[in-house]
Amino acid sequence: MHEEFVPGLRYRSSAQELWALVIESFAGWEDRINEASADAGLSPVSAWALVQLDPDHAISQKELAARLHCNPSTVVDPTDRLEEGGLVVRRPHSSDRRINTLAVTAKGRQVRQDLVHRLFDPPDAFRRLPAADQDRFRDAMLAAVGRMKPKGR
Repeated sequence: MHEEFVPGLRYRSSAQELWALVIESFAGWEDRINEASADAGLSPVSAWALVQLDPDHAISQKELAARLHCNPSTVVDPTDRLEEGGLVVRRPHSSDRRINTLAVTAKGRQVRQDLVHRLFDPPDAFRRLPAADQDRFRDAMLAAVGRMKPKGR
């Protein structure tokens, strides 16, 4: 018997059903990020901010906010916490001292690497799919988010 993700919902299109399935596939995400961030001594917001930083290139707080899809003022608290924990350092931009850049420290690199490993380890449901299905799903999702042109174009 198939248990419905949203009881009583009748999908109006394949796209709507696909979207519901994508949402359902994230069932363990909240637990995963909460556990990984707690183990790192961070809030989920600070942990995700650290993941979004490039360990090899300092970026501005404004650029981090763009990566997090939030207002630049929103990144101040999480980056303060990362700095207090010795995971990032703020430095003035080389050509504009009004801009602060965030550079990941050696300690921050290790914590970030651990977070990335835990957060992006695929769930069993994805691992169980045959490799060809994983490739097709990946290609469809890349096309959906605009990072790949559909084949034949």
